Amino acid sequence: MAWVEGEAGAGKTTLVRQLLARLPAGFTVVRAEADELASDIPYAVAAQLGPVRAAEPFRAGLELLNAFSRRQKRGPVAVLVEDLHWADLASRQALLAAGRRLGDDRVLLLVTSRPAAQAGDGWERFAGDQERCLRITLGALSAQEVASLALGLGVRLARGDAERLHAHTGGHALHVRALLREVDRARLTGLDGGLPAPRSLASMTVARIAEEPAPARDLAAALAVLNQQVPLAVAARVAGISQPAAALERLLATGLVTWRPSHAGTPAGFAHPLYQVAMYDDLSPTRRQALHRAASGQTSGTAALTHRMAAADATDDALAAEAEESARAELARGAKGAAAARLLWASSLSTPGREAERRLLEAADLLIADGQAARAHELRDRAEACAPGLLRDLVLGQLAWSRGDVEAAQGFGADLVGAAGVAASGDRTAARALAVVSMLHVGLGRPDGAVPLAERALARDCRDPETEAAAWLGLAYGEAMRHSPRAGLDRLAPRLPQDAASVPEADTGLLVVRGVLADAAGRTGTAIADLRVATRRAHQGAIGGLARACVQLASALCNAGEWDQAIVHAHVALSLTAGEAWGWIEARAEVCLGTVRASRGEFARAGEHLARAQALTAGFRPDEITVALAMGQASVARARGESAQVAAVLVPLCDVVEGPRQFRLTALIWWVWLVAALAECGDVQAAQEQLTRLDQAASRLDLDLRARLAGLRARLAVARGDASAAEALFGEAASLLGADDPLLDRALLHHAHGRFLLGGGDRQAALGPLTAARG
Repeated sequence: MAWVEGEAGAGKTTLVRQLLARLPAGFTVVRAEADELASDIPYAVAAQLGPVRAAEPFRAGLELLNAFSRRQKRGPVAVLVEDLHWADLASRQALLAAGRRLGDDRVLLLVTSRPAAQAGDGWERFAGDQERCLRITLGALSAQEVASLALGLGVRLARGDAERLHAHTGGHALHVRALLREVDRARLTGLDGGLPAPRSLASMTVARIAEEPAPARDLAAALAVLNQQVPLAVAARVAGISQPAAALERLLATGLVTWRPSHAGTPAGFAHPLYQVAMYDDLSPTRRQALHRAASGQTSGTAALTHRMAAADATDDALAAEAEESARAELARGAKGAAAARLLWASSLSTPGREAERRLLEAADLLIADGQAARAHELRDRAEACAPGLLRDLVLGQLAWSRGDVEAAQGFGADLVGAAGVAASGDRTAARALAVVSMLHVGLGRPDGAVPLAERALARDCRDPETEAAAWLGLAYGEAMRHSPRAGLDRLAPRLPQDAASVPEADTGLLVVRGVLADAAGRTGTAIADLRVATRRAHQGAIGGLARACVQLASALCNAGEWDQAIVHAHVALSLTAGEAWGWIEARAEVCLGTVRASRGEFARAGEHLARAQALTAGFRPDEITVALAMGQASVARARGESAQVAAVLVPLCDVVEGPRQFRLTALIWWVWLVAALAECGDVQAAQEQLTRLDQAASRLDLDLRARLAGLRARLAVARGDASAAEALFGEAASLLGADDPLLDRALLHHAHGRFLLGGGDRQAALGPLTAARG
């Protein structure tokens, strides 16, 4: 039996119906649904499952068993009973009697109910028996699940927008779905203004409160403006009523408001955020403003400031300064998004001019740093209208880069470097500009420009952790691209402890960098260890670079053969970047998914993923994406056994690695595939030439490819007919193989060795490597 419980709208019906739709062929499905209006009619539910003639529930249960038994003759049976909490008592007892006696029967009993709906009639004991019942509790959706639900309905939400919708609805699936259908995309993703309640819920809430006497309506309005559980006396003063207890009693009877009578001050508030939103949206502008003013006098700290800002209807420079001070406090605790929101308030309250523009631009910069580029793009027109300056160019340059406008980004980058050179030593914006332009050079494959700019940023007396981390990132990547991934790791080594768990929370972003470089250096195990710690911390809100960490971890896990986990992390990366201007991360995730699908023979799905990856990076393909896309295409051809296509896709990558742009962030896995493909095509000379180039590149990049190089030499020896050399090289390769060598490469090397031995007639000797390959 499976018992699925959850509040109304949590998705119980959707879950069980999806399950029934995916049952193997041959299942007979029997359904019954309880009705709240028929809860006093005996056997109203049981009779939907089979003929019930007995007057006593136990015998009725046996009749249901007989009905299930007859259906089993045609195959297994699935019995679905929806909304058991509304079922009549006789049906509940009959179903329980039948369920307890399902032993060797081929019957799957599925029950849905509200929480705590067992009613003390024996169901709670049966549902709690873990050997007989799988209990599934559906709670609120997470922000990530809200984004996935939206994507399923054709709406791509940026991470910040998904988090806002999640907070607004409490993660209630039915309300999330309703708002996704009722609210236009501009409002779902807008920086300004809140979200409404679903229309049906709002109408019900407003109509129900409208039925109450004036004091209860006034109290409800005050609670809507206060937007939190507050002492009843505070709400009464905001509402301006003299008898709050009587008003509260009326509201409690509606079920829309709750209280905590055992707590000091008897706090009260709306039972769900959407009830509060419905009531708040129904208030007239003047009534809302008056209540906010009253609330500002009854609250303190951040809450009072929020009410004062909401009540303001004209510029107020003093209030704007307080809002900015509050933003600094949010930033000090790492809440960049909240700080950006406060700065936007401050900008709107400021007298038009430099201060208003500075606050707007700082808000945009914080949104970009928080990974909310899509929301920052909403401010682009206002940023362009600001007076020229370092901060304006920094924001516009980052926005240009994030949307793939490389030419514009380079132009802003040149201006930023020039302006930063004459800025004061402790100017945070100048240091940040240098660090950002350093990363721009990394993205453009110009390490000789990236490294000195990163060093200049670090040399400034800035003391800003975000800027310092960005500069280290440009420095480490620049060294890796200029020399080798290992050189980048060496440059970063003094900055971080070796053990990932010992890296301070504040340096989690640099831990991601180290994981990326370790993967590029072929140290797959180290990369996975670093990136797992980084993604775990990032999920807890430690950094904003979770998407990059997830996609890199997915790639490393794909090489390690942990394909299910790779799929999970690739999907997380997609959900985080949905709606954001980070197409290159989405493309990497799609390539990873395509690689796994192709490796499992799911070629149609693999093609869909790779087509999306190409579309995402059209016109904007840094070398990292060029290599990733080619590897994805080669993975499909490789899985299909199309060696000529593998070679055609991968040959151009040799020029990328050896070209003037000095791209070094690759473990050269693809070059191993290229040599093997040429050998399989019978072009031994071309394969030997590429093997020589690969050997030189591996030496230049300080990559340990000894096992795979020996394996490739063995295959070429086979192709030349040199059996003794092939056997020695296969043995050498097998002895050198390690956990950092990609799983499929290890398997294929063993397989090639086994095929060689089998071709020579040594069936017994072939068994060892073939068994290893199969394992």
